[in-house]
Amino acid sequence: MLTSRSTNHPHRATVPTLPQRAARHSPLDANAARAARSVACSSGHEELVDRVLDVCTRHSGTPLVLVTGPAGIGRSRVLEQVRARLTGQHTTTVSIRLSSGDRDLPSLVTRIATELGEPPARGESSAAVLRRLLATLTGRRRIVIFLDDAHWLTPRYLPTVRSVLGALAGSRTTLVCAVRTPTAPTDLAQLRARGLVHEERVRPLPVSGVEHLLSSLLDATPAPGLAAELRNACRGVPALVRAAVEGYLASGCLRVVDDHAHLVRCGAPQLPVTHPLFAALRDPVTWSAAKVLSVLHPLGDAAPSLIAAVTGRSEAEVLEALHELRAWGVITHRNGWRFRAPMLATLLAGCLGPYERRTSAQLAVTAIWDGTADPGGSYLADRIVDAGKLVDAERAATELLARGEAAPDHPHAARWRWAACELIADPAQRAAALHRHAVLCARHQRLALAGEAAEAALRDHPTSLQPDAAQELLVIALAGLASKANAVELRQFASTGWDSTPGSEASRVVARAAALCLLNRWSEARDELRTSHGQWRGTGSAALAHAIADAAVAVAGGTAPAAPQSLRPAVEAARTLLQALGLNGLGAPADEGTSTGRAVSAAVAGQWERALELARSAIAAASVHGDPPGQTEMFREVTTILTARGQLNRARAVLEDTRHRHLLLPHRLAAPESELELALGSQQRSRDVLASALTTAAENGVVVGTDELWLRLAELESRRGDQAAARRCANRVEQIAARLGSAEAHRSWLLAQVIVEHSAAAASEVLALAAEQDRPFEFAATVTTVAECGFGDQKLLRTAYEAYGELGALIPRARLRLLMRAHNVAVPGRNATVAENERLLATLVTEGLTNAQIATVLGTSEKSVEGRLTRFFQRTGYRSRAEIATATLRGCV
Repeated sequence: MLTSRSTNHPHRATVPTLPQRAARHSPLDANAARAARSVACSSGHEELVDRVLDVCTRHSGTPLVLVTGPAGIGRSRVLEQVRARLTGQHTTTVSIRLSSGDRDLPSLVTRIATELGEPPARGESSAAVLRRLLATLTGRRRIVIFLDDAHWLTPRYLPTVRSVLGALAGSRTTLVCAVRTPTAPTDLAQLRARGLVHEERVRPLPVSGVEHLLSSLLDATPAPGLAAELRNACRGVPALVRAAVEGYLASGCLRVVDDHAHLVRCGAPQLPVTHPLFAALRDPVTWSAAKVLSVLHPLGDAAPSLIAAVTGRSEAEVLEALHELRAWGVITHRNGWRFRAPMLATLLAGCLGPYERRTSAQLAVTAIWDGTADPGGSYLADRIVDAGKLVDAERAATELLARGEAAPDHPHAARWRWAACELIADPAQRAAALHRHAVLCARHQRLALAGEAAEAALRDHPTSLQPDAAQELLVIALAGLASKANAVELRQFASTGWDSTPGSEASRVVARAAALCLLNRWSEARDELRTSHGQWRGTGSAALAHAIADAAVAVAGGTAPAAPQSLRPAVEAARTLLQALGLNGLGAPADEGTSTGRAVSAAVAGQWERALELARSAIAAASVHGDPPGQTEMFREVTTILTARGQLNRARAVLEDTRHRHLLLPHRLAAPESELELALGSQQRSRDVLASALTTAAENGVVVGTDELWLRLAELESRRGDQAAARRCANRVEQIAARLGSAEAHRSWLLAQVIVEHSAAAASEVLALAAEQDRPFEFAATVTTVAECGFGDQKLLRTAYEAYGELGALIPRARLRLLMRAHNVAVPGRNATVAENERLLATLVTEGLTNAQIATVLGTSEKSVEGRLTRFFQRTGYRSRAEIATATLRGCV
């Protein structure tokens, strides 16, 4: 599911992504960036461009058009678009950009005259040039002059400018000026009164505009909420949105999964100090004041004196710099000095040097502790982390631990707790803090951080840990290895490494059992704990031992020693930890406390869009925080969804990606892979996948989940007419169901009886069981299987058909239509059926399937597919498969 997308961006880390349809350019290379700006600006400013164009092309035009707005809002792009639209309209255009070093009017007049092909003669005075230029501008031809950044023009020339514009009134010349606010000229009242000025303010992008811009920059759809978040942080300023995207990519926080961009809370955006976004802040005093203010602005009116202390300048100099920043529209003074766009403060904070960062943080913490300021929220905790040992270590550690415990879901909570551990001097207290930090990180599936903390505690403070804490840390450290796909070290530990592990013999035995589970050697883990029961019973390792034994038994079968009544609360707590680590064993309900569990629950409940969204989010986070080995069920559900929706190559890419991960119970992926192969007509490959998974499961002593594989084999054997082989498979299902005693295995046994024995009683029972569950896809699939064997009624078929429709399960729904027609069951909604068939056809074309493959999927002939495609082309006007794919990806089909 995750493959590495290579990019050309110099600051971008490798971005993990789900299956991609084609190699792509870096979204921030020169050409792509220009195209993105063009698309985004036209979508957000099209009406504004039309209005300016209208003024420029009137028979008696207004001489001055002011295009205003803050820095980065897109004024220059508006000018570019207007000029591009004027091309070929018998209009002469001139485009000039002013700068802070080119501010005098004579120079501007000379440049305009030169651009018009009438450069000044040697020795010609500027007044003469201006008179000659006016004669040209008031002539018969239409001329539009574009002045970008016109606010740089020295104010003392404004009277001359007013007289020039008065002379141009009624002519066919228009001056279009882009002017930054709030520094726009304010003394044009006379021209406004005479109707000689047309003003347009470039508005910030709405959320939809930011979403469009993000799509262009990242070549991906923003995850829900991302566009709104960046719009609020950047105040809708396109240049700031682009800078934020670049900064997040550089820090590895933006991850693209399945063509959806997700922001992972693992750090702040980073831009180099030479970035063009900071060009206007290059003055040394202004630059240093702005950087430090980016950290201290939440302190309100206490900030200027603290900035002075950090920068070594006087408070008067700092205030002067702040007032200059306010005049430029960078900051405002409401309830203290604040940045107009919070994202600019975030990006500036990343430019602080180590000394500036630590000193600013130290002064902020001291001010808050002294009662000088009270910013509230998480500000104090973040500054304590930055200050480090420059503030009182004991008080800082206490506050960080309290904050991290009070808000464990906060994106910075792990950072606070880790910093607290670094500040604690007492070994016993530090060991306890590391243990608590590791457990909380594990429960939130930040396994890389959890493993790091566990290893630190076991390495530095083994004698300061309580036995039960040491046991938990050992298991967490092993899960951390699994999250990094470090199977080599896991195997080494399971083989000999556990002998040298610090702690008691019981602790080492239980840790080895956990390592065996993480290596998918579940029966060995079960046997290890069973034979060593006398060693760990009654020790600090007992709770985890019972929980691991229960998980191993759930997977491998057998019985586990019952936990004493007094130990059961501790065992339940241990199960919660194992569930987060993925070691709870299959068959337990999905843990709603983890993103992986929520994705599985949503998929099972038929909330497929939400399931995909949660799965993408979980994968994006895991790419930063470590891959939980218990993600198998999530990948299984994602593959099932993609296959059912006709996105077959994406489903295959998901399966290919899982082979590069360290997942528990990988045989659970064989069923959706077998279904994928069957959809493409490869029955033998489908059978081989099932047989290989069963062999691997048997080698590892795994029983759970194999009932489904034997059931699918029974179905395949029955389809090809080998009833004896089908009956043998059904017998295996019966044995497994008796051994496991689970509802899932019992369902498999009932379906096996329906398929092989054509049992009406089994059909009735399995349909009743399916109807009781809130599992729409499982219900519809059960009805379909039973109907294919000649059971069920019209009402059930229609209910299953509706369930597939609500899920968007295009392939099963298309096959059910064929089955309904074969049983003379009317298919509702003819027009809807035609539209759905076209959507499935377009999806399969987008996936790159050939006509022969499409025919196999649809259960029809290749000639029929050719006819459908021909009719589809005629109806839609698309001329190629590539156009169909493009339209499908844009949601137009």
